[in-house]
Amino acid sequence: MSKSVTVLNPGETKRSCKCNEAPEGVPLWMVTYSDMVTLLLCFFVMQLSMANFQDPGKVEAALESIHAAFSSGGRHRAKKIIKTKGNTSSQSKSSQQSMHSMISEMKDVLKESIANNTIKMTQTRNEVRLKLDASMLFQAGSSQLHPTAYAILTDITEAIEGESVNVMVEGHADNDNSPEGRNWELSSLRAVSVVQQMRSKKGRDGLPIIRGENILAQGMGHFRPADPNSGSVQWNRRVEIVIQGRGTSAKNAAYKVKQSR
Repeated sequence: MSKSVTVLNPGETKRSCKCNEAPEGVPLWMVTYSDMVTLLLCFFVMQLSMANFQDPGKVEAALESIHAAFSSGGRHRAKKIIKTKGNTSSQSKSSQQSMHSMISEMKDVLKESIANNTIKMTQTRNEVRLKLDASMLFQAGSSQLHPTAYAILTDITEAIEGESVNVMVEGHADNDNSPEGRNWELSSLRAVSVVQQMRSKKGRDGLPIIRGENILAQGMGHFRPADPNSGSVQWNRRVEIVIQGRGTSAKNAAYKVKQSR
């Protein structure tokens, strides 16, 4: 579409000139730029979604990366990201070494009981599990700890001092024709007795080594026998102490120690 424009200059006659109108819409370069920004946003959203949300350092690094791309002062922010990642890596390595040390110490202080087969220690990728023969902790039918059990529980508690872990204590009974309610009650009370003894141990700051919110007591009754196919009831009457790292690095440490054996 075009239109005529009349231009008049002194001493000149009328003449007509044709001018083309500008096309509608945004310039092509702006469309290309918008597509690039959209792709970058998708990339950083994917990076954030794949981040390990159990590790705050990684989440922070992903958020900083997005801010660096879409905010002013990108160079300054990029330096901060690198520093954050470096700190996270350093903390991860320190956590693994600390967990490795805890497991080694645990094995050392319990080696006699492990050799005598009164304690069984197993490790998986996510936890360290200690199975304690109930006869070394309690008298038959009782939930009151034997005095000889204090030293062992103290050693276990001191071995995890300063570690970022959660502890779960499971009480187990055997199916000896006792009423079901009695098995639930006895296994629960035994788990609570172990928790109370472990909580009684104080650290250097005068506070319990294990915080109350980081330890749990559970009564399992007779419904989880140690080895259903063996017919043996000795290990059905047991207490299991399960130690799980609260951070991903700590959880993987037990697996790495097992692989290195």
